[in-house]
Amino acid sequence: MEKIERVCWEENIDSCIVVKTEIEKRNIPIGEAKILLVEDKLSNRKTIEIYLRSRVGKVEIAENGKEAIEMFANNQYDMILMDLQMPIMGGIEAAQHIREMEVDRAYRVPIIAFSANYFSSDKETSIEIGMDAYISKPFQSKTLFNLMEEYI
Repeated sequence: MEKIERVCWEENIDSCIVVKTEIEKRNIPIGEAKILLVEDKLSNRKTIEIYLRSRVGKVEIAENGKEAIEMFANNQYDMILMDLQMPIMGGIEAAQHIREMEVDRAYRVPIIAFSANYFSSDKETSIEIGMDAYISKPFQSKTLFNLMEEYI
């Protein structure tokens, strides 16, 4: 795989790493945004879901990458929040499929990757395959929300 230099900004915020690519803001009011949350761990999923439901228009849940691809095929989302390490199909593979499916769509959906595997190559790989941002777990909800607002 050819290495693509897409990282525009990387920083440590609130004990997590945040990596951003060039932002293509869509100017959608966050309170009207439809978000697909892809997370396999129930406790993480519920925590993020509760936080998001009070701030965004709609949250739909997929428990793995395979479900995310199926949901993406049948729905329009304003953003995808994608865990990278999941059973059945991980976030890297799912994001690659989603990017291939977008060829027939009017716009490119921002994908924010997240992972607890702080020292792996997940950060670089997620950006190389076309995700828009990466945030390491554990992260504070305000850090995630601020990142989301930059891309929506």
